[in-house]
Amino acid sequence: MPNGTNVRPQKWNNVIDLYDDGEYSAIWGNYDGSQSRVLGVRYNGGTKLGYPNMAGNPVWYIEPKFLRKTILLSLLEKVISSNLANRNEYINNLIIAIQEENI
Repeated sequence: MPNGTNVRPQKWNNVIDLYDDGEYSAIWGNYDGSQSRVLGVRYNGGTKLGYPNMAGNPVWYIEPKFLRKTILLSLLEKVISSNLANRNEYINNLIIAIQEENI
């Protein structure tokens, strides 16, 4: 199963990793030429490609705007209380996402 850092479809750019515990991942990036970044999430387990996947390739699900605040703040809380290897990077990246989302 791929980790989030290795899932970078061509339609995504300016991507930063927000969270990855090996099972669940979240990113913040521009999708398909969008001017503002969006929240992408995926489940990395279950199948060889994780979920979602399309045509044999792992992809990201874009969370709708009305859920972003809740998810970003919950991820920040989870990362702060974690011992993830990339903890400090995720905290910094989550703060960037929260500021860009104007939370």
